[in-house]
Amino acid sequence: MIDLETLRGILAEELGVSPADIGAGDDLVNLGLDSLGVIGISEELRRRGCGVHYSALVLEPTPEAWLRIIGESAAAEGGADPSGGMTVPGGADEDDGEPFPMAPMQHAYWVGRRDDLGLGGVAAHLYVEFDGGGIDAAALERAARALIDLHPMLRTRALGDGRQRVLPASPGPALTIDDATCLPEEEIERRLREKREAKSHQKLDVDAGEVIDLTLTLLPGDRHRLHVDVDMFACDAMSYRTLLDDLMRIYRSELAHGTEPTDGDDDRTVPERPGVTYREYRLAMADSGGPDPEDARYWETRVPELPPPPALPFVEEARRADPRRSIRLEHRVGALDAARFGDAAHAAGVTPAMVLATLFTEVVARWSTQRRFLLNVPLFAREQVHPDIGGVVGDFTNSVIVGVDAGPGASFLDRVRALSREVHLAASHSTVTGLDVLRSLGAHRGEPVMASVVFTSGLDLGEVFSSRVRDIAGDPVHILSQGPQVDIDAQVVELDGGLLVNWDVRRDCLPEGVIGDMFGAFTRLLDAVARDVPDWNRPLSVPLPPAQASRRAAIARDSADGGAAIGRRTLHREFLRRAEEAPERVAAVSADGAVSYGELADGAAALAAELRRRGVRSGDVVAVSLPRGVGQITAILAVLMAGAAYLPIGVGQPGPRRDAILRSGGARHVIADPARIGELPPEVAVVDPAAVPDGAADGVDAGAGPEDLAYVLFTSGSTGEPKGVEVAHGAAAHTIDAIASRFGCGPEDRTIALSAFDFDLSVLDLMLPLSVGGAVVLVGEESTRDAAEWARLIREHSVTVVNAAPGLVGMLHDIASDDELAGVRLILTGGDRVPPSLGRALSRRVPGLRFIAMGGATEAAIHSTREEVGPDYPDDFASVPYGLPLDGVQLKVVNERGEECPDHVIGEVWIGGAAVARGYRGMPELTALKFIRSGSVDWYRTGDLGRVLPDGRVEFIGRADGQLKIRGYRVELGEVEAALESLPGVSGAAATGADGAIVAAIVPAPDAGRVPTGAEARAALAGIVPEYMIPDAIAVIEELPVTANGKKDRAAVSALVDRGPRGVAEPPDGPVESAVAYLFGALTGAGGCSAADDFFDVGGNSILATTLTARIRELLDAAAFSVADVFEARTVRGIAARVSESGRSPGDVAAMAAMLMEFADGGEDAR
Repeated sequence: MIDLETLRGILAEELGVSPADIGAGDDLVNLGLDSLGVIGISEELRRRGCGVHYSALVLEPTPEAWLRIIGESAAAEGGADPSGGMTVPGGADEDDGEPFPMAPMQHAYWVGRRDDLGLGGVAAHLYVEFDGGGIDAAALERAARALIDLHPMLRTRALGDGRQRVLPASPGPALTIDDATCLPEEEIERRLREKREAKSHQKLDVDAGEVIDLTLTLLPGDRHRLHVDVDMFACDAMSYRTLLDDLMRIYRSELAHGTEPTDGDDDRTVPERPGVTYREYRLAMADSGGPDPEDARYWETRVPELPPPPALPFVEEARRADPRRSIRLEHRVGALDAARFGDAAHAAGVTPAMVLATLFTEVVARWSTQRRFLLNVPLFAREQVHPDIGGVVGDFTNSVIVGVDAGPGASFLDRVRALSREVHLAASHSTVTGLDVLRSLGAHRGEPVMASVVFTSGLDLGEVFSSRVRDIAGDPVHILSQGPQVDIDAQVVELDGGLLVNWDVRRDCLPEGVIGDMFGAFTRLLDAVARDVPDWNRPLSVPLPPAQASRRAAIARDSADGGAAIGRRTLHREFLRRAEEAPERVAAVSADGAVSYGELADGAAALAAELRRRGVRSGDVVAVSLPRGVGQITAILAVLMAGAAYLPIGVGQPGPRRDAILRSGGARHVIADPARIGELPPEVAVVDPAAVPDGAADGVDAGAGPEDLAYVLFTSGSTGEPKGVEVAHGAAAHTIDAIASRFGCGPEDRTIALSAFDFDLSVLDLMLPLSVGGAVVLVGEESTRDAAEWARLIREHSVTVVNAAPGLVGMLHDIASDDELAGVRLILTGGDRVPPSLGRALSRRVPGLRFIAMGGATEAAIHSTREEVGPDYPDDFASVPYGLPLDGVQLKVVNERGEECPDHVIGEVWIGGAAVARGYRGMPELTALKFIRSGSVDWYRTGDLGRVLPDGRVEFIGRADGQLKIRGYRVELGEVEAALESLPGVSGAAATGADGAIVAAIVPAPDAGRVPTGAEARAALAGIVPEYMIPDAIAVIEELPVTANGKKDRAAVSALVDRGPRGVAEPPDGPVESAVAYLFGALTGAGGCSAADDFFDVGGNSILATTLTARIRELLDAAAFSVADVFEARTVRGIAARVSESGRSPGDVAAMAAMLMEFADGGEDAR
């Protein structure tokens, strides 16, 4: 019986501490015990006659609890073999060739080889190259044959029904020898390069029994390269070590054949055949009763709480150049640093493995848009069912799915401890496998879930390659592992007394440069904590990659330098200066004729005087609600000259919303036509501009300053109530001056005012030309939707600059002739997504035209960014990126901790600098939330989602609040629209949510030869976005509906889309289809399956596909039917056709199907 002192001794040896340092109630996890250590201790206890299950130890990791568990186990066993209830007869010299079940991971590896499976098409295998010298090729070949004979799993084939069978002999050569000793050096290098490329990515034919590939290349100078590729279907990582060591022991014995070994020398003895086989182990596991009920209950509760997989900037599989190629990145930590690192971790009460895992998760979190995510953690756990189980080669792996929370605030040590607890908790309930957890999570969310980011620790397993292997085979010079449904597999092992860290990565899974940046960040963190004891009590920080930080700093400096040359001024100052210097110049043109600067200034001064007479003072807010025309401009200028701020209200604004704006804005006066304005709140007085007498007024300007309020512009609020943005003179004037300077705007320019004046683009329409001495062409209220009239005005009045939302620019492009646009030199467009095709088309039509897409927000004074689109602008983007900041503007993309996101990572766009608004009127809490000061910069948190591109430009992704939740997934409508707009023949798209679904509308491109139908567009999206992002219905319409501001009117889209059923369900036809439909429902729980229903859409998965195959073979006498038929045919009708072809005759199959349905109608269960 194990007592406390004995247990302390076992623990001390595992932890590398003194037994006296271990208290009875100490938490062994905090003392540095990890999951592999628990496995080792459970094996030691098993050897001492105490059969304690690994998961029981993990659940209560204290010595006193373990003593209790050991005692309870001994009492329950009553002298029985302590094997946890499993019996393994052992003593078998060889497997008997009968099929036996695959392990869950084996099955996953086998199915994952299929090319039609997401992230599939690759073998789970480990390929290693060793460079050495002095090897005896003949002896190695004999040793290889003996190795394959010793371990039955090295000659095991996968069967089509999801089982496996040991073959009497390997189907291929035990060792392939390639003699390159006499070849030229260039030819040798070519051969070795080609072998590496081929073997690193090969798929051995496991269906034929090929699971190991040993090749020896003989090189000049008695050198060699040994190529070892093993399919993990037959061998996990611990078994890989065993077989390599056994190979070299057999090789040594072959060399020493006929000589007597010396005492203690096991190098000349052949490894003994284990007294138990992997087949016996698997059968025992199959008979053990499945998952523990307590574990099943735990995961039933835990699954709904689990986060999604890491939201890394993955490239969609369909767009990867070569989705099946992998690369390895590796980094070594020397023995001294590794020892120092291990000591620091143990001193802090944590394990080196968990510290490394935490560093990895911090880096993943830094490149993820969500800081809570799933991590896949493999476990190497063999149930101790036989004394020889440690020497058996096979797949004993399980994986646990861990929820990682890398949110803000926690210290480094707290983070390590939290992750350790998650791993231990998951491991303690691991009779429900990680694969089972993922399937449950997929069922909960209605979509398959993959945990494609993996952390594998081989610490505490000893050196990855034994000294015997290194002495004979040589040094490992290339290692690469692959696995289906894995994008990133981070591994850490012991090598040469230090650490070897590898990341095996699907080569094209991330944009170029991202994986290198991530790995660089990880290795810098690792080296830092290995060299010096970390500050465990501070949060861990992952800085931007140095090159990115340098590039962004340079862009910020350039913007700041440009902004420094722009002085602060009031919004109307330059207009007044122009009016004084050249009063005769034309300032505005309307249907009533032209108005000069002098006339406009006089009219504004007279109205300003009237406002002052009525009690308007500096800092007040005065509403303006007039139709488009000179009177509107006059009123705006008058309010500014009176020292007040103007509040624009469209004449068509509904009364209740108008009154809400007046109250929120604090306006006591409104400049309006009394006959049109209607009844107002009693505290608001109407100022009729028509009643103001003509003539010069005393005093031209009340002397407002750059920091005084210029206007309050109301936008829609998420609560349904409008919110007023307060913009200072200096902020708005800065944007105007930055644009004028960059694009050379001057007195010869004329703009056309297309935007509604309660939309912030109108500020640019009016004040840009008036600030540079140009003129504005005014569109009448009756022509706000008449693009033909705009085109006529542009030509008639020689308009040179067009500033409008992309929807309005698109209308102009569609209507205007080349002659009407010939005089336009500059188009500024923003406020919504800008299709690159629009900019390309207009740039090609109009010689010399500059098309500038601009981004920004009302809260940052109109526009903040610029991106020029020329005739040859690339097709890389579905919508034009925000681009670079205007002079004096700062731009960054941040995560939830306020850190700048690395390149390609989606975060929130922040705009800072001289043009940021003051805040929201009367909303101090919202202002404090959205407007912040960091360092010396004022920032506005836009709520826009964006990412920084490698050249420093910012790409707009969509609105953070433009998301839907579809079957548990967050869907950004902007991404759906961008995907639709990337389809051939589509020039524009709008998507919206409707009754828990997505609906969308697309507009044909003008020059499209063929426009996709809605159904064709849905089918095309399947290769671009996940299934849950494909709209349920798509309408093809002539033009997108737009709001009064020219933005997409998503609310109107839903009404345009017919959301009727996608198709009428067709019932199964005949007994075979009916039987297949019945089996679909029996296995998945989906009742009433139609002929067109897809097995995987109604709840099927790879495990159930295997079960379905077995049922079809058994119940329908279709012996030739295979799992491949399920994956390829998929639907009830398709599978039924395959079933009919797989029996002795179609008639026999139909007869069996009819009998099955008779039993089914009688209540029999096919499960």
